[in-house]
Formats: sequence, C-alpha cells, structure tokens
Amino acid sequence: MPFVTATALPKSRHEPTVDENFAVAQELRSLAVSVAQSAVARDYSRRPALLARYGERGKAAYLQDTQFHLSYLADAISFGRPSIFTDYLGWVVEVLLARGVATEELIENLKCVREVLAETLSGDKLAKLLELLDLALAEVGGAPATRAYQSSQLLPADGRAKRYLDFLLRGERQAAYELVQDALRSGVSIKEIWLRVFQDAQYEVGRLWQSNQISVAQEHYCTAATQIIMSRFYGQIFSATRRGRVLITACAPDEIHEFGMRMVADFFEMDGWDTHHLGANTPSASLVDFVAQRRPDLVGLSATMTFHLEAVAAIVRALRANQETRGVQVLVGGHAFSREPDLWRDIGADGYARDAEGALEAAGRLLPRVTVERG
Repeated sequence: MPFVTATALPKSRHEPTVDENFAVAQELRSLAVSVAQSAVARDYSRRPALLARYGERGKAAYLQDTQFHLSYLADAISFGRPSIFTDYLGWVVEVLLARGVATEELIENLKCVREVLAETLSGDKLAKLLELLDLALAEVGGAPATRAYQSSQLLPADGRAKRYLDFLLRGERQAAYELVQDALRSGVSIKEIWLRVFQDAQYEVGRLWQSNQISVAQEHYCTAATQIIMSRFYGQIFSATRRGRVLITACAPDEIHEFGMRMVADFFEMDGWDTHHLGANTPSASLVDFVAQRRPDLVGLSATMTFHLEAVAAIVRALRANQETRGVQVLVGGHAFSREPDLWRDIGADGYARDAEGALEAAGRLLPRVTVERG
C-alpha cells in the first residue's frame, strides 16, 4: 500500500511499503510532543500578540491542537491515505471559524510544524511528511473563508428528535424521557426511537458543538442523559428470542466516545444476540483475553477520533495473532472510518458499518443466521 497516490501527490522514485510508512508514522508519534512544543514556541516568539489575544489557556489549547495535527498526520502516513489529514484539517478550519479564529492561524501553525520537522528529520522520512504537509497547506490556503459548516441534515423543527433534544438542552431530562415513553405508547418501535430520536439527536449535538452553539459540558450532558434514558428501556431490549450468537463490543484504547458502539450492542440485543459491551477506552490486552474467554461470533470495534485508528489496527493484529481468537469476525465503525469507507480493509477487519442498523446487516452477511429458542 504505497503512501503516494497518483491522484493526490506526484510519484516519487521509490514507492514506500506498508512497513516503511508505519516506521515513519511511529517515529512521528514518538516526536509529537517535542515537535508540537517547538512549533508553538516558535510561533509565539514570532507573534507575541498571540499571548495577549488568547492568553495562557489559549496557548495550552494551541499546544494540544498541534499534537492532534501530528497524530492525524501520522495516521495519514501509516495508512497511506492523505485524505485522513486533509479532511481533518478541513474540519479544523470549520471549528476555528465558528470560534472566531481565522484560517491564517492554522496555516502559520502548520508552517511552524513544517520547519521543526525539517530540522528534526531527514531523508525519505522527512520527504514523506513534507510532501503531505505541503499538500495540506495548499488545500487549507485555498479554502474559502466561510463560517462553520452548517449541516443540510438539520432536525425538523417540529420533529420528535428536535423536541427531545430541546428538553435536554434545557436540562429537562424527565420531560425528554416522557416524550420517548409517549412515542412508544403510540406505536413507535423501540428501534425507531433509537435511530430517529437518540441517534439523530446525537448527530445534532455534534453539529451544535462544532458550530460553537453549545459547550462541551452541554454536549456531555446530552450524551449522558440519553444513555440514562436508554437504560430505562432495557427491559424491552433484553426480551428478544435468543439466536445463539455472541457479540463483544469495545472502543479503542483512549477512545472515550462510546455512544455509537453502545447503540450497536443494543441493536444486536434486540435481534436476540447475547452482547458484552466493554465501553470506552478498552485496554487491548484485556480485550483479547476477554474474547478468548467468551469465544464470540463477532467483535465490534469503534474509533471516533482518527488518531485511534492505529490502536484499532493493533487490536485486530493481536486478535489474529492469538490462537484462540484468530478466527473471530471483526466489524469496525465510528466516525474515524466514515470518510474512508474501505479503510476497514487496511485495518485488517472483516467489515465496516456506519451505524447500528448497518452493523446488524453486516453481521448477517458475515455469519449464517442461527436461531435458538429461549427456554
């Protein structure tokens, strides 16, 4: 899997192998903290007005963001996909614009990163990184200075999901719960509630945060409140006839976004599977041991942040290397995979699904259907 692609970058004399890409990415990850610190210090020394404009808190955020940039750059190199980095930067531009930060700030940041890398690395390793950074700088520099992205998938103003989310944004969790109860009493299926209320509301929460209309605290509250409300209906979910299938779901190490994978586990429970949802930030070794003990038919892995892709790939490699787990089917999902729908092949998984409904359909393709009546 070469890093250089005919459509994105000019061909080089030597097309790197997967191992070479991985080695460059790993070195960049090992240097990320020091490179970020040097790049931020350089930018602030050149533009002392930054400290007055954003303060120490802004400087700390700048440093953290620079480390994120380097993490995405490493993944783009490792998986041979420049779009991982360029798409991410497009998202960063939207987030910054919504918060009144000009695109030029990001461009200056990337230029400083480029300079530090040029002083730190050499040879083919440096060439690969600079090639991608130059591509990204050209794309970011040519992007229109518009306001943050406004989704065309806005919730209908009079729809159930919008009313549900409005309750949560006002802190009225009980009212949100009663809205769901009323919908179920009126004949709406629980799957429809999960998809068209909970899932759609969560997508809108993400959009509202991205466009700076709600805070991180509000985002977290809406997610936590929805998980509490979902749990109050688990008696209906666990009543399905068993099918003799077992699913284990987990999020990559350091990945804290687990809502989507929880919904996947719920959908499989509704379909009669026995599920074990391990939640966010699951250590790789513990997950492999658990899979070896439980012998599931399917393992679902999720990564929302793209810089957790390598952790997912490492889990898949560990599962394949273990005699007791090598035969398990692995399904991946999460936002990290959504812009690159065939990335699951590079990860070494057996399939990809965009959401809970798609995961159930993918499982049907991967495994023959078995039904075991509840005793």
